[in-house]
Parts: sequence; structure tokens; C-alpha cells
Amino acid sequence: MIEQIALECECVSEVETMLVKDFWRRIVQPSESGDLNELRRGTIWEIGVIVFAIAWGMLIAEYGQPEKVLVPFVLLGGALGSIWLREVNFRFALVWLIGSLLAAIAFQKLAFPASAVEYSFPVIVVISSLLVSSTNVFIVAGMACLVLLTVAYAQGLNWFDGQVVAPFLLTVVTACAAWIGSRQMHLALDWMRNSYTRSNSLLSQLRNERASLASTLKMLEDAYVRIEKMNYALIEAQSAAEAARRAKAEFAANVSHELRTPINIIIGFAETMANAPETYAGVTWSPELCADIEQIHQSSRHLASLIDDVLDLSALDARKLGLTVAETDIRSVIEDAVGLVGNLYRAKKLDLNVEVAVDLPGVRIDAVRIRQVLINLLTNASRFTYSGGVTITARQINDVIRVAVADTGIGIAPEDASKVFEDFGQVDGSTTRKHDGTGLGVPLSKRLVELHGGQMWLESHVGLGSTFYFTLPLAPQTSRVERVGSYPVPSSGYRKVLLAVEPDPLLLRLLRRHLSGYDIIEVKRRADLAALVKQHQPFALLVDSPDRAEWQAGAPRDLPIISVSLPGSLQSAQSLGIANFLLKPVSRDELLNAIAALEHPIREVLVVDDDPQLVDLFNRMLQSAGEAYHTIRAFGGKDALERLHNQPVDLVLLDLLMPEVDGLMVLRAMKEDAALARIPVIVISALYPETTQTARGLFVQLVCAQGGSISETLSVVQALIGALPPRTDLSATSSL
Repeated sequence: MIEQIALECECVSEVETMLVKDFWRRIVQPSESGDLNELRRGTIWEIGVIVFAIAWGMLIAEYGQPEKVLVPFVLLGGALGSIWLREVNFRFALVWLIGSLLAAIAFQKLAFPASAVEYSFPVIVVISSLLVSSTNVFIVAGMACLVLLTVAYAQGLNWFDGQVVAPFLLTVVTACAAWIGSRQMHLALDWMRNSYTRSNSLLSQLRNERASLASTLKMLEDAYVRIEKMNYALIEAQSAAEAARRAKAEFAANVSHELRTPINIIIGFAETMANAPETYAGVTWSPELCADIEQIHQSSRHLASLIDDVLDLSALDARKLGLTVAETDIRSVIEDAVGLVGNLYRAKKLDLNVEVAVDLPGVRIDAVRIRQVLINLLTNASRFTYSGGVTITARQINDVIRVAVADTGIGIAPEDASKVFEDFGQVDGSTTRKHDGTGLGVPLSKRLVELHGGQMWLESHVGLGSTFYFTLPLAPQTSRVERVGSYPVPSSGYRKVLLAVEPDPLLLRLLRRHLSGYDIIEVKRRADLAALVKQHQPFALLVDSPDRAEWQAGAPRDLPIISVSLPGSLQSAQSLGIANFLLKPVSRDELLNAIAALEHPIREVLVVDDDPQLVDLFNRMLQSAGEAYHTIRAFGGKDALERLHNQPVDLVLLDLLMPEVDGLMVLRAMKEDAALARIPVIVISALYPETTQTARGLFVQLVCAQGGSISETLSVVQALIGALPPRTDLSATSSL
């Protein structure tokens, strides 16, 4: 018996040597295959080799003990049989391997009841999970449990005994875990197989595309040469456009100055005649004349309010215009517009009717801009209406105010309606058209309405008339905000509030104009800051004041503080040592209030301007005050210095922009003369603060004492860098 076993061991040793060599070759150089069954066959071979090695080890360990060789021989048979059958029938090889493993464990337990070999059943379940589908793992686990119970029954054990229950439960738990793990593995294998198929398909497509790619590259090379030529042309065009932009900005600034002078004269004389007619002795003021003067005054004031946007209008882009937004009654805006065009309609004997609902809520708009829209529409309607008239209606439609301007004119054909909203668009574009106009009024009105968040459209019928509609969003209702951490979180419909410390009224107006998305609330005293913060829950505090440190010390720690230095009129006046700064056009009340604010009495007033009409205007304003002012006239800087040295003067009204000797030269000469340095000076100029350059450079500081992350800080830095003006001199070494 022992000799037979030894002979069999020698045969097995030869087989083992062959299997070991093949196994090592597979490990060092694994084969590649896109077939899932081929991968499973390889797995059976690898498991069979491992089982064969275990069985061979058991034979060596149990050599000379015939009663223990049954299990190793069962394992050897299972290993060799599965390796041979895997090429014939994969499923049969799988059943042979698993069955032989279950039989080996059963024989071992029956032969040696004291052994713990029953805990090897979970190992078989794990092995099967590599070869069968995820659901078939439970079939293998059931077979293992059935063998376990059969062996227990044969040994006379109770099925609820610990030696049976523990391996049974372990096998079931292992089956569940193997099902979960193998399910993901099989899904991954299926995905890999599908990916392999798609990859082959894409590879064939790639080969087909390679040929077309070569021709495309050739075309790209040709296009690159053309793009290079276009880039050179674009650089030249960009340089020309930049030069044109600078020329346009300079032209707009000059036009702004030239417009302010005649407008100032018109407004000043009209206001003086309307408010102080007694200045003109011997003149009979009839009611009709007074009414006409009032119309001149209102129209000139409206035109003066539009001059503030000359620089922006030079860009022909209404979306870049700032809005001076405030809650306004739309009825009053309509009435102002109707009053300005009333004489035009009366002259043409046209009716002008207004129908405004009595319960309309307020809207947050720039009243000047919306009045301009209405004037444009009413003027346009008067050109094309010969009988009947125009009706303006305003009513609330859901959450907007809808305004309609309907006329009984000639109407517009449907195919021509789109031309009305085009820049310089004309329904009749011929040079012999009957109706005048530039074609900019309606397009500009549409863009102004859209800038307010509204819409404009047209409904028209030829021979019946046209109706222009536009909408304005209703003003959001005031609501409180809640704070989360250090930052305010507004509720729906809340309009953001920004507190501003700005002593210059002109700059405060400028802030409200350019920060139209916020409610700008002025803070006049530090004692009011805490109450205003509690009441409005602002997003930030904007400080333009020399004592910004005191404002920062008194503000809440969680309130962001933005400190700026704006070159405004009052600050410029203080830096030059002058008493005040008035921006043309100057009203009579502004001039008289500025003089009244001076500390000592004023009698002799020197008026300095290169425009004789403006000198006459200021003289007339001073005479209308009834304070016995005596006016000394000077029509230039040189003339002013001569009169200062020859006559006693209590006050100087000085224009800055004059030929030869300008206002700044006059100021310097006065400061250098001890006798003239004490004379107060009120500067009256058309210099607009947005174009004013400050010698101190640009100063912006953001302080938030509490809260704020690195990402938020970098976001602020990014926004600040994006808003910086470009360097005009790249060789400059000065830093901001």
C-alpha cells in the first residue's frame, strides 16, 4: 500500500512541476483578453493550481498515514479535473471544482469529528464569488450549508448546537458579503467588456478620422497665416479706436463746459425774472409773460439736469449711465412732462389727455430719465399727429406700472415697426421725408426704460395711430434684514442700504447716481450712526472724510467700512483755501446762500469770468438779493488782479477756466499777497467732479474687523483689480 502511494506521489510530483512553471509564467506575463469567460477560465486554472499545491502539501505532511490520504486525493482530483474540464465545458469545470472542495471538507469532518474544518465552508463561498454571478453565490452557500447539516446529522449532532450554528451563520454572512462585493466586481467586469467593445469601435473611427485630420491641419496652417495678418490689422484698428476714444472723451468734456455756460445764463436770467421781477425796474410783467418765463425756466432746468450725462452719452451706451434713483410718484413725472410739451400741443391744436389711476404706488426711478422718455414719446407723437391728440395712461398691472402714450396719428406699418427702435432708424428714410427728427429719441427711451428694469414695445395700425407702452417695476417694500454670523442676509424684495459719510452734497448726489442699486443714506453726525445701523441694517459704511479713523472706531465691528478719498468740490475748495465751490449752472438761491454762509458782511463783490453774459447774470442775481451788493466786473484773470490791487473787495466770485491767466493763477497770486489772502473766494466753474484728477492719487480702503475668509478677501481683491484704470505710462515707477 505504501509503495503504491509513493508511486502515485512521484506522478503527482511531475504534474506539480509542470503546473508550477505554468503558474509562474501566468503571474509574470499575464495574458490580455477582452472575453469575460476567458478570464474566468484563467481564474479556475489559478485556483486549481493553488488547490493542487495544498493537496500536495497535505500528502507530504501525512505520508505514511493511509487513513488521512483520502482528502488530499479528493482535492487533487478536483484540481486536475477542473483544470482539464475548463477548456471543454466551463460550467462543468466550475461545478467539479466546487463539488470536490465541499466533498473534501465533508470527508475531513467525518473522518476527524474533533477538527474545525467546517469553518472552511465560507472560504468556498468566497472562491465561488470569483467564478459565478452574484446571485449564484447564494446557491453555493446553500450547498455548503446543506453539506454542513448532513455531516452534523451523520455525526448525531443537534442542528442547534454551537458547532453547527456558528459555521452555518458564518457561511450565510460570508455569502451576503460576497454577494455585495462580487456584484460590484461583476458590474465592473461587464462595464470593462462593454468599454473594450466601444474602444475597438472608437479605434476604427479614429483611424478614419486621422486622414481627415491631416487635411484639416493643412487648412489650419493656412488659416493661421490669415489670422496673423488679421491680428496685425486688429492691433492697428485698436490703436486707432483708443485714439478715437480719447478724442471723444476730450470732446465730451469740452462740450460739457461749453453747454454749461449758455445754460447757466438761461437758467439764471429766467430764475431771476421769475422769482425777483422787481429787479427789472420799469418793466410790466403780464401774466402771459410770466407764464412764458416760467416755461423757459422749467425747460432750461430740465436741459441742465441732462448735461450731467454728457460724458456718458458720448459713449452712445445708455446702459453705462448712472441713475439718480428715488421713490417717485409717476403722476408728478407725467404732469411735468405734459407741462413742458403743453405749448407745443396747443400750437398744433392737439388734445393732450392724462388718465392716471388714483391708487398707483410709488416707483423707484430716475425721475429726470423717465421724464425724458415721456417727452421723447410725446414729441414724437406730435410730429405724426395732425388731428385728434394724444392720451397718456398709467395703471398698475401686477407688479409693474404700465404707461401708454397713444396718438391718433398716421400709424406705422407692421413691417416698419422694428425700425422705430433702431438707432437713427426712420420709417421714411428718404431725404425728402415730411417729418423731422434724428431717429434717436425712441431708441434712447427704450434703453433708458430697460436700464430701470422695464420694457418698451409698440402697437400700431396704419391710419388709426400708434401706442407706445413701457413698464416700470414697482418699488420693493421696505423690510428688515436678518444677520447670519457677521453678514446681513436680506429678505426677498429688500433693497440694499449703504450708509455714506460725505460732507460734499455734490459728491453725495454723485454716489447716489452711480450706486443706483443701493439706497444711499447720509450720516451727518457720528452720534446718529448706531441708530441708523440698527434701523436700516446696511451692507457697509462708506466714509469720505479726513476723520475716517474716528468713524471706524465708532462703527459696529461686523459692519464693513469702505474709506475713499474723492476729489470733490468742497475738498478741492478747502485744499485751495477758498470758501466754497459752485458748479455751473448756478441758481440764484445757491449763489445767495453761499454768500450768506460767509462769516463777515459782504458789500463789494468782484465777479471774474471771461464771459460777459455770465458777469451780467451774476450781477443781476446780486441785485435781486436786496442786500445792497456792489458788483465789480472783471473779464479775465489779469483784469481781476488789477482790480484787486486798486479797489477794496469783500468777496471774489471766480471762474477757473479762463484764457491766459486762469482762476488757479489768480488764487496763487492772492495767497502770495498778504493783503489779498484774507479775501474769501467762491469758485464758480463748469469743472465736473467725475473728471477731476486728485494729486493724492486713488485711495480705497476696506476694513471689516470681524468675519471674512481668505476666499472672500481674494474675491474683493479680484473685483478691485478689475476696476483699476489702465496705466497710461508703462515706464512710470510710481505705485498706487
